[in-house]
Amino acid sequence: MGGLLAGGILVNFLDRTAISVASSSIAADFGLDLQQLGVVLSAFTWSYCLVQLPAGLLVDLLGVSRLTRIASALWAVAGLLTAVAGGVGPIIAARLLLGVAEGPSMVGASKATAAWFPLSERGMATAMFDGATKLANMVAFPLLAFVMSEWGWRAGFLFTSVISVLFTAVWWWGYRDPSTARSLRPAEREFILEGGARDTDRGGARQFRSALRSGRIWLLSCGFACYGYTINIVLTWMPEFLQREFHVRLLQSGIYSMIPWAVATVAELLVGGWLVDRLVRRGRNPWTVRKTVLTCGLALGATIGAAGSAGSPAVAVVWMSLSLAGLAIAAPVAWGLPGLLAPPGTVGAVSGLMNFLNTAATAGGVLLTGWLAQATGSFHAPFLFAVAVLAVGVALYWRALRPAALPDSGPVRKLHRV
Repeated sequence: MGGLLAGGILVNFLDRTAISVASSSIAADFGLDLQQLGVVLSAFTWSYCLVQLPAGLLVDLLGVSRLTRIASALWAVAGLLTAVAGGVGPIIAARLLLGVAEGPSMVGASKATAAWFPLSERGMATAMFDGATKLANMVAFPLLAFVMSEWGWRAGFLFTSVISVLFTAVWWWGYRDPSTARSLRPAEREFILEGGARDTDRGGARQFRSALRSGRIWLLSCGFACYGYTINIVLTWMPEFLQREFHVRLLQSGIYSMIPWAVATVAELLVGGWLVDRLVRRGRNPWTVRKTVLTCGLALGATIGAAGSAGSPAVAVVWMSLSLAGLAIAAPVAWGLPGLLAPPGTVGAVSGLMNFLNTAATAGGVLLTGWLAQATGSFHAPFLFAVAVLAVGVALYWRALRPAALPDSGPVRKLHRV
């Protein structure tokens, strides 16, 4: 189940990344400047942002299985529409559709992880699906850059459409919510429930209204928006930054872009996943571990500020690798918090609120980055602004995870598989 969740997110981010790789070609075909290109690049986030709250509620009401079956089929349709678009307007419309279709993906993965995995395995399970976002970027940039270099940018979107169709078939066959999974043995169900999994956690609008009155939920959500702002401007603008600042070719920019995401993937699985779970199982205070990893990861992410003034693409890639490694370390902890702190029946809805503010910040960040780069003639100013945003995020998480506001933080009970 963890592999299916990670596979879905991998396909999601392959779809999303395609527009970044194709950005220079699309700009050349339709005569777009940086500000206009920023509108095209941010179109996905407009609709993705708006559907986060209803997507979170639907995940809580309907479950992950049924909702993803519908959504994943629409991913393929959106990719096909982008490939055949005859102008900027149809491309924007296709990206808006993709945003709606992928709206339930991350909140659904958060909900499913809370349902399937005990607390002692939650770090690695969360790192698997969130790490898939970094792995997708590592794979997508060189792969899509190769496809688009050989057959044109439209071929890249046809490719992602086919991948989405294949995933839809696998998901339809393979995924079930724990409460309806016939292959789940009674002993295994008992194991995950005793370990803190939220198998039958269902809720609706009334429960979500209760969650909205929690100040801690708002602090967590705003802190996550600061994380999302920075990692998504790197995701969206990295190829364009390397091509414009250092005049590297499309395929070469794809190879350069692969390196930071490879570093981020390894860092997330080893530190944000394996190390966090290991420290918790060894009796360390779970909240101290999570708070330390989360805030230190965001602080390391601030090294993005040095990338804008780098003197060569290699130096820029080093700084970006450090930044993305820090953000990747923080990510599974941040995504795991709804499953630990959300009121009953609201894991999906709280995840939706977090991702709503995240994508709102992303949409503004993509546009602001394009405007600042156009106005100043470089990416130094927008990257420095991202450092300030991360500083705010550290302060918000530090307050939200103060000991007095947390549930019992005693050691997690060790469980043995039957």
